[in-house]
Amino acid sequence: MLIKLNERLEKLEMSGIRLFTNQASKFQDVIKLTIGEPTFATPEPIKQALKASLDKNRTFYPSFAGSESFKQEIIAYEKRVNGVEYTMDEILITQGATGAIFGALGSILNPGDEVILFEPAYIAYQPAIEFFQGKPVFVDTTKNQFQLNYEDIKKQMTPKTKALIVNSPNNPTGVIYNEASLNIVKRILDEHEVFVISDDVYAQLVYDKATFLNQDIRYKDRIILTQSLSKPYAMTGWRIGYLCAPKDIIKSAHKIQQYAAAGVPLFIQDAGEVALNTNVDEMTTFYRQNRDDVVKLLDQAKVPYIYPQGAFYIFIDVSHKQLDSWTFATQLLEHYHVAVIPGVVFSKHSDHFIRISLAASNQNCKEGVKRLIQFLYEAQ
Repeated sequence: MLIKLNERLEKLEMSGIRLFTNQASKFQDVIKLTIGEPTFATPEPIKQALKASLDKNRTFYPSFAGSESFKQEIIAYEKRVNGVEYTMDEILITQGATGAIFGALGSILNPGDEVILFEPAYIAYQPAIEFFQGKPVFVDTTKNQFQLNYEDIKKQMTPKTKALIVNSPNNPTGVIYNEASLNIVKRILDEHEVFVISDDVYAQLVYDKATFLNQDIRYKDRIILTQSLSKPYAMTGWRIGYLCAPKDIIKSAHKIQQYAAAGVPLFIQDAGEVALNTNVDEMTTFYRQNRDDVVKLLDQAKVPYIYPQGAFYIFIDVSHKQLDSWTFATQLLEHYHVAVIPGVVFSKHSDHFIRISLAASNQNCKEGVKRLIQFLYEAQ
């Protein structure tokens, strides 16, 4: 095409997760341990709520900011679970956490502003920052057992630093930031006028007790919470989440929502109200069992890995094979028909890791890891 298109978008590449998943789809009989998507059906009460909403003809244009009744449920949920009280004008309903992240970044970033990312990091952060002409600044956590180090962060802080993104439980590692790491973030907040975007989409999928940054109400005016119903309630295709932030940020994010998405359907929001009151312990128990079974296999084979405390991923060290992670994953797919995600997708520092999703069936998780171990230790 001779007509020049948007240069910033032309520079954005398809995510490595999607690229490798598409590559895996070309093979038959593949055990897919790639996408972080629950295999559970959406719980029946949530589906029934959507049907009831449709029967009431709740199919008209929604408020761009979200329905008042759903916001009230979010207020009740956040107070009940995290002990934080939000008001109606501190909440925006979004298209999943992705919409919340875009709304948050778009509201706070000016061209050249910097956002600190802790690597390995979820693949959507960097493109979203660059979309708003911000600059991602990377802090490697691999040498600190994937926890945070104050000096490493301090070295990257500049007058242009606008925010840090904290994701715990973490994608891709499953690590939950410990108290020391959270205190480091709070120290940064005490010393610098910056925001923290707390991406808590896996907060309900934890296997032990955990503390989260947004639970400290002293920092409420500088913590931007992004949340999704996708993972905990098996609602990935519903595309619903929310943003909790100071009023001025919500006001700006509302403009992005208004012109880019025009809101979330009312019948989906009505179902979301029921979701926030739905018990999903069964799913967490399932993922914990998958984790325990996979960890047992890895321990028996003496394969190093990062022990996941939450989410449904496990980061496996495959350096024994002496291949970069993309080559490792490609050969594992071609020869053993197991699809995993190369660690380099999340950071250049994690090119000796691969990520597997524990959201697959228990049988597929175990069989996939058995094949991975066989490939890892086969004769060179």
